Amino acid sequence: MIVLDRPDRLEPELYRRIAEGGEPVSVAPTLLDAVDAARERMLAHLATGVTAYGVNTGLGYLAGTPIAPAAQRPFQRSLLLRGAGHGPPLAPAVVRGAMLIRLAGFLSGCAGVSSELCRFIAERLNDGWTPFVPSRGITSAGEVIALSHLFQTFAGAGAVLEDGVGVSAAEALARRGVEPYEPELKEGVALVNGAPLAPALAAWLAARCRALLEHATLAGALTAALAGGSLRPYSRRIGRLTGDPAQERVHGRLAELHAGAADWSDGPQSPVSFRVLPQVHGAALELVDALETRFARGLRAVTDSPLFLGAEGAEPEGFYPSGNFHSQAICLGLDAVAIGLAQVGNLSEKRLHRLLDRRFSGLPDQLAIESGRHSGLVLAHKSMLGFAAENRMLAAPASVHPFDGSSGQEDFQALTFVAAEKLGRVLDNLEAILAAELVAARQARHLRAAELPPALEAAVAGVAACVDVVDADRSLSEDIERVADLIRSGVLLRSTV
Repeated sequence: MIVLDRPDRLEPELYRRIAEGGEPVSVAPTLLDAVDAARERMLAHLATGVTAYGVNTGLGYLAGTPIAPAAQRPFQRSLLLRGAGHGPPLAPAVVRGAMLIRLAGFLSGCAGVSSELCRFIAERLNDGWTPFVPSRGITSAGEVIALSHLFQTFAGAGAVLEDGVGVSAAEALARRGVEPYEPELKEGVALVNGAPLAPALAAWLAARCRALLEHATLAGALTAALAGGSLRPYSRRIGRLTGDPAQERVHGRLAELHAGAADWSDGPQSPVSFRVLPQVHGAALELVDALETRFARGLRAVTDSPLFLGAEGAEPEGFYPSGNFHSQAICLGLDAVAIGLAQVGNLSEKRLHRLLDRRFSGLPDQLAIESGRHSGLVLAHKSMLGFAAENRMLAAPASVHPFDGSSGQEDFQALTFVAAEKLGRVLDNLEAILAAELVAARQARHLRAAELPPALEAAVAGVAACVDVVDADRSLSEDIERVADLIRSGVLLRSTV
């Protein structure tokens, strides 16, 4: 049992253990007492007759519309029942991560929620509660649409995923013997006004990016070795001369993969796409590192609006409108990583093309067993051209396209969900591009007699275990998909350690 005993307790390792690993979580009683104390101060302030956005007023353009006292508590529940999203659900790890981040933010006391709500969230994390949150049509100022889909399940509305299938949230609560949660004053708006999904998406996508970058470096090392190019561009000394820590890490990994190589002598200069692998992958790696840093900050961020803050200096106690729900940094980070990973795909496509060309690889054209009579691997490259082209279009940033909403009241959006969806598609395409390069590498290894360094031999043997030599024309679709499955499993990377 992981116990959250202070508001800033949540760290990336704990996040992954709870949201992805399913470890149970609880909140220390003293911290829950502090949450209730903060709520009491907020309720006392409300009792003075002040205006509180989303508590005794409407939302967005209707912020000037008062809510009658008798309607204020039902209003909080109604805020959870909205939604306009559609499409397939966000990944369970993302949705559960958002629940955990929302809980961590509430523990600051600034949202004014009750300890009962905090306990309810922790209990749902512990019993595997996984709301069905549509992945499309959820962009707004903040995450209101997505969070409405997520947290309406607490009230017995909407759907949750059980064994990958959507079921009624009301039925799922009943099977657990749990009554639907009835939000008190301020709790409905607290659940939907914030940005817990942005860091959860960043964590999910950054992990995919890191794994694909590792596979891209492996594929590049393998193709370079099979093409017989000089290893000198990969020297650790070249990396040190740049003073770029991320690039140095790539040089280090290339040195590990090429360990045991017999020839560090000079040779014909390889194409640029072979020589700049450390520079391109290092730059992309640095962008992924930055995205993970933003995710870690998001674990401790309080993103509600309005916030209830005590008096400090010249600033009085009261409700403070906030823009912390605007996840601009994460959106920009997702856009930047999409550009970096699209470039990694471009590099793979170029290497694959060079490997198919006798002038650069010294191997039969198109890696055909009988050149001319058979097409070899040329169609694998032609197929990948489309994925690389699509990635170049997807690399266009989402973050620079805000629109007016709510009759002009909500006139700026971070568009984080659009950026995340684009990056996810870039990664899907990159996975296919790398799979094609590895299929070609398996064919090239069959055609080249010289032995490879041990780590690379292990990797190409892993590919060969599921992909036969192409000794006659056939469809390569299943070969590429099988290698894509290998990439997703991580088996190839483990074979090189």
